[in-house]
Amino acid sequence: MNQFRNRIQAEPGTGKAFVWALGMHLLLFGFLTFGLSWKSQTPAGLEAEIWDNVPVIKSAPANIDPKIDADEKADIALKKKKEAVRKPEPKEEVKAAKKVDPKELQKQKAEQEKLAKQKQEQAKAKAKADAERKEALAQEKARSDQLARLRSAAGKEGAAGGRGGVVGDGVGGGGNAKPGYADKVRKKILPLIVFNPSLVAGNPAVEVGVELAPDGTIMNRKVLKSSGDAAWDRAVLRAVDDAQTLPKDDDGKVPKQIRLTFKPKD
Repeated sequence: MNQFRNRIQAEPGTGKAFVWALGMHLLLFGFLTFGLSWKSQTPAGLEAEIWDNVPVIKSAPANIDPKIDADEKADIALKKKKEAVRKPEPKEEVKAAKKVDPKELQKQKAEQEKLAKQKQEQAKAKAKADAERKEALAQEKARSDQLARLRSAAGKEGAAGGRGGVVGDGVGGGGNAKPGYADKVRKKILPLIVFNPSLVAGNPAVEVGVELAPDGTIMNRKVLKSSGDAAWDRAVLRAVDDAQTLPKDDDGKVPKQIRLTFKPKD
């Protein structure tokens, strides 16, 4: 041992080398420590603001047609007006199902049957009236044809000088008619007159002229002198029409024309 120490002490520069090595280790340790500390810290961010005067670019004003603008304003105003007067839509009413009463159904059925029956009766009445009207027209035509034939025959007979002239008054009495003929005419026409004498004041007379065929058929009639009461005049004319023919006299002859006088209270 003593020999080893003596060797160390005997080697020159050993102490300096040791000090140098120790210093290098310490320096290296310091670098390592500083490096680790630097990496573990978060670097602070760098913030910067740049200010610059940016020129403002003004856009050119749009060319707006004043007419279109006015139309749009008018449309908007009209729309607002419609919305103001628009009524709320009515809510749909939910009708509850109503139970039908059998008696009500029976009543409705009876009413429907009654209406159907009335319609059938009206249709029958209309058909009957149409048939009667057609029959009346046919009878009138037949009568007109017959009168035309009678006039033709009377004209031929008059031209040949076959019979006499006019009877003055066969009903009112007097004239050229025989008393028996006047009674026959009276009995023929008076029952056919339908009139209430109490409806007329006094007892006005109406004179009616009648044209007759040789067989007594009435071919024409007209009022020669009115009574002043149109209703009484019409009643007499209807009676003459209903008579259709006048009787012959006792000699079997019929005057060509006759003037008849009728009073409502005779």
